[in-house]
Amino acid sequence: MIGFSAVVKDELARLEPGSACCARAELAGLLASAGRVSADPAGQLTLAIESGHGVVARRAYQLVRRVLGVAAHILPGRRPKLDKSTYFTVRAAGQELAAALAAARITDAAGEPLAPSSLSECCRRAYLRGAFLGAGFLADPKRSYHWEIPTADRSWAGFVRYLLSLEGIEAGLARRRHEHTVYLKDADGISSWLSLVGAHQALLSLENARIYKDVKNRVNRLVNCETANLSRTINAGVQQQAFIRLIDQTIGLSALPESLRELARVRMANPEATLEELGTMLSQPLGKSGVNHRLRDLRRIADDLAAGSERGNGDGQTLGGGRRRRLPQRGRP
Repeated sequence: MIGFSAVVKDELARLEPGSACCARAELAGLLASAGRVSADPAGQLTLAIESGHGVVARRAYQLVRRVLGVAAHILPGRRPKLDKSTYFTVRAAGQELAAALAAARITDAAGEPLAPSSLSECCRRAYLRGAFLGAGFLADPKRSYHWEIPTADRSWAGFVRYLLSLEGIEAGLARRRHEHTVYLKDADGISSWLSLVGAHQALLSLENARIYKDVKNRVNRLVNCETANLSRTINAGVQQQAFIRLIDQTIGLSALPESLRELARVRMANPEATLEELGTMLSQPLGKSGVNHRLRDLRRIADDLAAGSERGNGDGQTLGGGRRRRLPQRGRP
C-alpha cells in the first residue's frame, strides 16, 4: 500500500521546476536533506543523493543535469540490514563538479551544503519542496495530522523552521535521539504548506479528510448529547414512578387532588416520556414548567410519607415527625 508521503512526493516531483533560480533552490534543499558531497584523497568531489522513491531520484537526476550541467547516474540498491527495500542513489562525479557546485552556490569550498542566505518567495517554496522530497514525511490525514522533516543538523533544522515562519507557518522543533525534527501537527499548518509547495491534489485530500472528520465529530457529539438526554429522561422517569408507586401503596392515588392524580397515572403509563410529552397527554395540556411543578409536589408527598413510615406511623396522614401534612388542593396546578 502506497503511503500518503509517497503520494505527495510523487505529485511534487512531477511539477515543473520553474525558473533557473528555483531549480537551484530545490536542488539545494534536496542535497541538504538527503545528499552529501564527499572528496576522495585526490580531492575529486562526488555528489550523491539517496531516496527510496524512484520518482524523487528521477527528479534529483533532472535537477543535477539542469542546474550543474554535469553527467549523472541513477544507481539502484537494497538495504539488506533493514527491510531489503529498494533505494536509488543519484551520483555525479568529475573534475567539473566542484566548479559547477561553486558556481551554483549550492556548497562551500569544502563541499558542505549551503543554506542560501537570501531566497526570494518562489525560491523559498522550491527549497522547502526539495527538503521534503529528500527526507520529509506526511501522515495520512484520515488518521492524523503530522508533517515532519528530520535531520542530524540542528542548525539546518532551525533554518527550515525559519523559512516556514517567513511563510506564516509556525513549526515545532524537537530532538529525537540523534535527530532534530521540524514538525507540524495542525491541519491548518499542513494545509498552508501543501498550498505553498504546489501539492494541490494532496491539499484536496487533506481538506476532504478534515470535512469528514468535522462532520463525524459533530454527529458523534449530537448522538452523545441525545443519548445523554435520553438516559436522563429514562432515569428521571424511573425515579418518578418509584415515588408515585410509594404514594399509591401508602395512601392510594385516589387521595391525591385530581391534577396530581392524573399526572401520576400518565407518568406510570409512559415512563420514557419527556416532561413536554407528559404535558400534552393531560386533559388540560401543560407546559414543561407546569408538569415539573406538579411532579415536585408528588415528590414532596412521597418524601413525607417515607419519613412518616420511618417513624412508625403507617396511616400516611401524620407526616414529618407528628405534624399533620395537608395534601395539595384540587385546584392547585
